[in-house]
Amino acid sequence: MSEFSKSRIIYNLERTRVLSLRMIERVPHEQWFEMPTNVTHVAWHVGHMAIAEYFLGLLLVRGAQDSDEALIPGEYRDLFGYGSQVSAGSSGYPSPSDLLLVLERVHEQVLTETRAMSDDVLDEAVVFNDPEFDHHPIFDLKGGSLEWLSFHEHIHIGSIGLLRRELGAAPVEYLEESRAGTKFV
Repeated sequence: MSEFSKSRIIYNLERTRVLSLRMIERVPHEQWFEMPTNVTHVAWHVGHMAIAEYFLGLLLVRGAQDSDEALIPGEYRDLFGYGSQVSAGSSGYPSPSDLLLVLERVHEQVLTETRAMSDDVLDEAVVFNDPEFDHHPIFDLKGGSLEWLSFHEHIHIGSIGLLRRELGAAPVEYLEESRAGTKFV
Protein backbone atom coordinates (compact mmCIF):
# COMPACT_ATOMS: atom_id res chain seq x y z
CA MET A 1 0.00 0.00 0.00
CA SER A 2 1.28 3.44 -0.95
CA GLU A 3 2.11 6.15 1.55
CA PHE A 4 0.63 8.61 -0.95
CA SER A 5 -3.01 9.36 -1.69
CA LYS A 6 -3.68 10.76 -5.14
CA SER A 7 -7.00 12.22 -4.05
CA ARG A 8 -5.32 13.97 -1.10
CA ILE A 9 -2.54 15.32 -3.34
CA ILE A 10 -5.13 16.71 -5.77
CA TYR A 11 -7.16 18.21 -2.93
CA ASN A 12 -4.06 19.92 -1.52
CA LEU A 13 -3.01 21.22 -4.93
CA GLU A 14 -6.46 22.68 -5.55
CA ARG A 15 -6.90 24.25 -2.11
CA THR A 16 -3.37 25.63 -1.99
CA ARG A 17 -3.89 27.34 -5.34
CA VAL A 18 -7.10 28.95 -4.12
CA LEU A 19 -5.19 30.43 -1.19
CA SER A 20 -2.32 31.51 -3.47
CA LEU A 21 -4.64 33.33 -5.83
CA ARG A 22 -6.48 34.99 -2.94
CA MET A 23 -3.15 36.39 -1.72
CA ILE A 24 -1.86 37.30 -5.19
CA GLU A 25 -5.04 39.15 -6.14
CA ARG A 26 -4.62 41.40 -3.08
CA VAL A 27 -1.53 42.99 -4.62
CA PRO A 28 -2.28 45.55 -7.36
CA HIS A 29 -0.50 44.72 -10.64
CA GLU A 30 1.29 48.06 -10.58
CA GLN A 31 3.08 46.95 -7.38
CA TRP A 32 4.16 43.50 -8.59
CA PHE A 33 7.68 44.65 -9.53
CA GLU A 34 8.37 46.79 -6.47
CA MET A 35 11.09 45.49 -4.15
CA PRO A 36 10.44 47.09 -0.75
CA THR A 37 13.27 45.15 0.90
CA ASN A 38 15.50 45.04 -2.22
CA VAL A 39 15.32 41.24 -2.24
CA THR A 40 12.37 40.10 -4.34
CA HIS A 41 9.02 41.09 -5.81
CA VAL A 42 5.59 39.54 -6.26
CA ALA A 43 6.11 38.92 -9.98
CA TRP A 44 9.16 36.75 -9.26
CA HIS A 45 7.19 34.65 -6.76
CA VAL A 46 4.32 34.11 -9.21
CA GLY A 47 6.74 33.12 -11.99
CA HIS A 48 8.66 30.92 -9.57
CA MET A 49 5.47 29.14 -8.50
CA ALA A 50 4.76 28.39 -12.17
CA ILE A 51 8.23 27.00 -12.98
CA ALA A 52 8.35 25.07 -9.69
CA GLU A 53 4.96 23.50 -10.42
CA TYR A 54 6.17 22.52 -13.86
CA PHE A 55 9.37 21.06 -12.42
CA LEU A 56 7.82 19.27 -9.41
CA GLY A 57 4.47 18.33 -10.90
CA LEU A 58 5.36 17.45 -14.48
CA LEU A 59 9.06 17.23 -15.29
CA LEU A 60 10.00 15.06 -12.29
CA VAL A 61 6.86 12.95 -12.59
CA ARG A 62 6.64 12.23 -16.32
CA GLY A 63 9.73 13.81 -17.85
CA ALA A 64 9.98 16.55 -20.45
CA GLN A 65 7.63 16.51 -23.43
CA ASP A 66 7.75 18.43 -26.69
CA SER A 67 4.39 20.03 -25.86
CA ASP A 68 5.87 21.63 -22.71
CA GLU A 69 7.15 24.60 -24.70
CA ALA A 70 3.54 25.65 -25.32
CA LEU A 71 2.83 25.22 -21.61
CA ILE A 72 5.63 27.22 -20.04
CA PRO A 73 8.00 29.63 -21.81
CA GLY A 74 11.63 28.53 -22.01
CA GLU A 75 12.94 31.70 -20.36
CA TYR A 76 11.02 30.97 -17.14
CA ARG A 77 13.80 28.74 -15.82
CA ASP A 78 16.35 31.56 -16.11
CA LEU A 79 13.94 34.22 -14.85
CA PHE A 80 12.25 32.31 -12.03
CA GLY A 81 14.01 28.99 -11.49
CA TYR A 82 16.11 27.86 -8.58
CA GLY A 83 19.04 30.24 -8.13
CA SER A 84 17.63 32.93 -10.42
CA GLN A 85 18.47 36.53 -9.60
CA VAL A 86 15.61 38.97 -9.10
CA SER A 87 15.90 42.32 -10.88
CA ALA A 88 14.08 45.45 -9.80
CA GLY A 89 11.44 46.74 -12.17
CA SER A 90 9.40 45.07 -14.88
CA SER A 91 12.00 45.19 -17.65
CA GLY A 92 12.70 41.70 -18.96
CA TYR A 93 9.78 40.13 -17.09
CA PRO A 94 6.41 38.97 -18.38
CA SER A 95 3.42 41.10 -17.42
CA PRO A 96 1.31 40.17 -14.40
CA SER A 97 -1.49 38.93 -16.68
CA ASP A 98 0.96 36.76 -18.64
CA LEU A 99 2.42 35.37 -15.40
CA LEU A 100 -1.06 34.49 -14.15
CA LEU A 101 -1.92 32.83 -17.46
CA VAL A 102 1.17 30.60 -17.32
CA LEU A 103 0.54 29.86 -13.64
CA GLU A 104 -2.99 28.70 -14.49
CA ARG A 105 -1.93 26.71 -17.57
CA VAL A 106 0.75 24.77 -15.71
CA HIS A 107 -1.56 24.14 -12.75
CA GLU A 108 -4.36 22.80 -14.94
CA GLN A 109 -1.91 20.49 -16.73
CA VAL A 110 -0.56 19.14 -13.43
CA LEU A 111 -4.10 18.46 -12.22
CA THR A 112 -5.10 16.82 -15.51
CA GLU A 113 -2.07 14.55 -15.59
CA THR A 114 -2.24 13.71 -11.89
CA ARG A 115 -5.92 12.75 -12.16
CA ALA A 116 -5.15 10.53 -15.18
CA MET A 117 -2.12 8.73 -13.75
CA SER A 118 -2.22 5.34 -12.13
CA ASP A 119 -1.83 5.34 -8.36
CA ASP A 120 1.23 3.12 -8.83
CA VAL A 121 3.11 6.03 -10.40
CA LEU A 122 3.20 7.80 -7.03
CA ASP A 123 5.53 5.12 -5.67
CA GLU A 124 7.98 5.28 -8.58
CA ALA A 125 11.38 6.86 -8.10
CA VAL A 126 11.92 10.31 -9.51
CA VAL A 127 14.47 10.29 -12.33
CA PHE A 128 16.62 13.40 -12.27
CA ASN A 129 17.85 13.98 -15.84
CA ASP A 130 19.45 17.33 -15.10
CA PRO A 131 23.06 17.56 -13.91
CA GLU A 132 22.13 20.60 -11.81
CA PHE A 133 19.37 18.66 -10.02
CA ASP A 134 20.53 15.11 -9.39
CA HIS A 135 18.36 14.66 -6.27
CA HIS A 136 15.98 16.49 -3.97
CA PRO A 137 16.59 16.64 -0.21
CA ILE A 138 12.89 16.23 0.66
CA PHE A 139 11.67 13.37 -1.57
CA ASP A 140 12.80 10.64 -3.94
CA LEU A 141 9.42 9.33 -5.13
CA LYS A 142 7.00 10.91 -7.60
CA GLY A 143 4.25 11.08 -4.98
CA GLY A 144 6.66 12.98 -2.75
CA SER A 145 7.35 15.46 -5.54
CA LEU A 146 3.63 16.10 -5.98
CA GLU A 147 3.10 16.42 -2.22
CA TRP A 148 6.03 18.81 -1.85
CA LEU A 149 4.52 21.02 -4.53
CA SER A 150 1.75 22.22 -2.17
CA PHE A 151 4.17 22.76 0.70
CA HIS A 152 6.52 24.71 -1.56
CA GLU A 153 3.70 26.93 -2.77
CA HIS A 154 2.73 27.76 0.81
CA ILE A 155 6.22 29.16 1.36
CA HIS A 156 5.60 31.59 -1.49
CA ILE A 157 2.11 32.50 -0.28
CA GLY A 158 3.78 33.68 2.93
CA SER A 159 6.45 35.58 1.01
CA ILE A 160 3.83 37.33 -1.10
CA GLY A 161 1.89 38.15 2.06
CA LEU A 162 4.99 39.68 3.61
CA LEU A 163 5.73 41.69 0.46
CA ARG A 164 2.13 42.88 0.46
CA ARG A 165 2.56 44.19 4.01
CA GLU A 166 5.92 45.79 3.15
CA LEU A 167 4.15 47.56 0.27
CA GLY A 168 1.82 49.17 2.83
CA ALA A 169 -1.25 46.92 2.83
CA ALA A 170 -3.09 46.10 6.02
CA PRO A 171 -3.01 42.51 7.30
CA VAL A 172 -5.45 40.09 5.72
CA GLU A 173 -8.23 39.49 8.22
CA TYR A 174 -9.20 35.94 7.27
CA LEU A 175 -11.32 35.37 10.38
CA GLU A 176 -13.20 38.63 9.87
CA GLU A 177 -13.75 37.77 6.23
CA SER A 178 -14.97 34.31 7.18
CA ARG A 179 -17.39 35.72 9.74
CA ALA A 180 -18.68 38.03 7.01
CA GLY A 181 -19.41 34.99 4.83
CA THR A 182 -16.35 34.90 2.58
CA LYS A 183 -15.46 31.40 1.43
CA PHE A 184 -12.34 30.62 -0.52
CA VAL A 185 -13.62 28.36 -3.27
